[in-house]
Amino acid sequence: PLLMAKAAVLTFLPILTWLPSYPVKQYLFSDVVSGLSTGVVQLPQGLAYAMLAAVPPVYGLYSSFYPVLLYTFFGTSRHISVGTFAVISLMIGGVAVREAPDSMFYTLPANGSNISAVLDVEARDAKRVQVAIVLTTMVGIIQIALGLLRFGFVAIYLTEPLVRGFTTAASVHVVISQLKYLLGVKTQRFSGPLSAIYSVKAVFSDITSANITTLILGLACIVFLYGVKDINERFKKKLPVPIPGEIIVVIVSTGVSYGLSLSEGHKVDVVGKIPTGLLPPAAPEFSLLPNLVTDSFAVAIVGFSMGISLAKIFALKHGYSVDGNQELIALGLCNFVSSFFKTFAITCSMSRSLVQESTGGKTQIAGLLASLVVLLVVVAIGFVFQPLPQTALAAIIMVNLLGMFKQFRDIPTLWKTSKIELAIWFVAFVASVLLGLDYGLLVAIAFAILTVIYRTQSPKSAILGHVPGTGMYCDLEEYEEAVEYEGIKIFHSNSSIYFANCDLYVNALKKKTGVNPEHLQAALKARKKQKEKVNYNHASPSKICVKGVTSEIVSNNHLMEEQRNCQSGEVHSVSDSEQSVFLKPPGDVTSIILDWTPVNFIDTVGAKAIKQEYAAVDVQVVIAGCSIGSTWSGLQVWLSTVAVSLEETIPSP
Repeated sequence: PLLMAKAAVLTFLPILTWLPSYPVKQYLFSDVVSGLSTGVVQLPQGLAYAMLAAVPPVYGLYSSFYPVLLYTFFGTSRHISVGTFAVISLMIGGVAVREAPDSMFYTLPANGSNISAVLDVEARDAKRVQVAIVLTTMVGIIQIALGLLRFGFVAIYLTEPLVRGFTTAASVHVVISQLKYLLGVKTQRFSGPLSAIYSVKAVFSDITSANITTLILGLACIVFLYGVKDINERFKKKLPVPIPGEIIVVIVSTGVSYGLSLSEGHKVDVVGKIPTGLLPPAAPEFSLLPNLVTDSFAVAIVGFSMGISLAKIFALKHGYSVDGNQELIALGLCNFVSSFFKTFAITCSMSRSLVQESTGGKTQIAGLLASLVVLLVVVAIGFVFQPLPQTALAAIIMVNLLGMFKQFRDIPTLWKTSKIELAIWFVAFVASVLLGLDYGLLVAIAFAILTVIYRTQSPKSAILGHVPGTGMYCDLEEYEEAVEYEGIKIFHSNSSIYFANCDLYVNALKKKTGVNPEHLQAALKARKKQKEKVNYNHASPSKICVKGVTSEIVSNNHLMEEQRNCQSGEVHSVSDSEQSVFLKPPGDVTSIILDWTPVNFIDTVGAKAIKQEYAAVDVQVVIAGCSIGSTWSGLQVWLSTVAVSLEETIPSP
């Protein structure tokens, strides 16, 4: 029991497995440099991504401190940087705007004048913060529950083309949402289906009122940031640490805004009030919960899939392992606990993780130091960034998404390798752009599952033949040397057999083997009917003679007489259908072997479909290569069939 308790504690608190043996001399300096570099990037991204989440910027700083601190203790990855992330922030912002739209907060002036209604920004932001916090709490609960139930495998249903198409669509949404900040126009924020189209229409319909100062400053920030990123990429092997372009933009644009009074003199929108210090913990407003359950699942799954995918990449590169279930619990705790301190949902950030790893980070001590950098700003110098122009934050967001737009290069690659995966990518992208990220994700997952059903419904089937001198059985149509055994058909299909494809399997079996039970049963019924007619008439048995062929329904006593009748032209007429049945023999196939080597499972519907077709005909159907353990539930229905190997069924060559 003591060992089990120790193992449970070490699993739940992975920091205890590496911190006691932390090599200070080898790792500390690298972790300090990495932590400071990551913190410098995390600070402006926290401010910027709060805009995406539709909450005041200071909440982005809170979300860049508490979760990062907690992940140090509970996470299993040594290199990823958790915190605010564009896609998750945008999903949260969509929910916040939907639940607290601007239209709810317009108020008339108290003096009753004819002035139009005024938007109560403080009340609106307070409501959106409540929505974001409750959503984050629910996301944390879902992730913790999935982790405790060992559901870390759920991320496999988000196949890579789906995730890349989805994140590319999210990038489109993010860029569209930042256009109004870059141009300095005042438009409402849309959410739900077609929100991207409505947002673009609103921005360009009001483009004549764009603030030129805001636009010039934003474009200058974009050009500078793009140049810095290009330099960092070109000279990453020579630079000791990447040039911190984001923090340079924040400092310089804040200084320019303060020195030139851009907010008062040129009507440039700035960050505004940033409270100093941390807020005391408070319970979320759970009355908002019923409307957020579906959105919570979407954010929880997408957030986890982002985190675990990057964690596995770095773990493989540096030779250690990550636990998917513990990662779920870690992210869940980061979201759940932090939500009581006014944060919104977080996950792993690709750009910050690359900074943390490329600057020499060895452990999550780097992440801990990055969170302390943010804490310093929140507690002591947050007020310094109040003049920061929002257009500078929009520029930071847009440039950070350039890597995601490179995912459009997937299209020609997938076109060459897999048309189905290209369809998944395209559906995920289009559905997420047009329907929104929440509905788009559901449509993409449903389509991905349908592609699996489609693939199993369209398996490749073949008749196998033996290659002389070997133990191999190959497709007769592809291998000229393969030959069949007389009277035996070996049918192969590379798919499992279940309710969705059993009819297709049986039809392919009939077509490939040439043995159609319906035709054989019709022939038997026709023979029986003819025999009853002969017995009823008590006359000389009728005989069908064509080209000297004599049917064998009559007794040998009448054989000579019938032959003479045939030779003299006395032929009894029958219908064309009966004639075709009697003249065409049922074939020389006596056995059909079903090669179930690739069959992972067969359900009762599939077993019944095959049994019902071949139970009443005089053709032996046997199974080869059957995995009894995986198909037993279906085979129990097929009591008349036995599983045998190919060697037991087919005579030796």
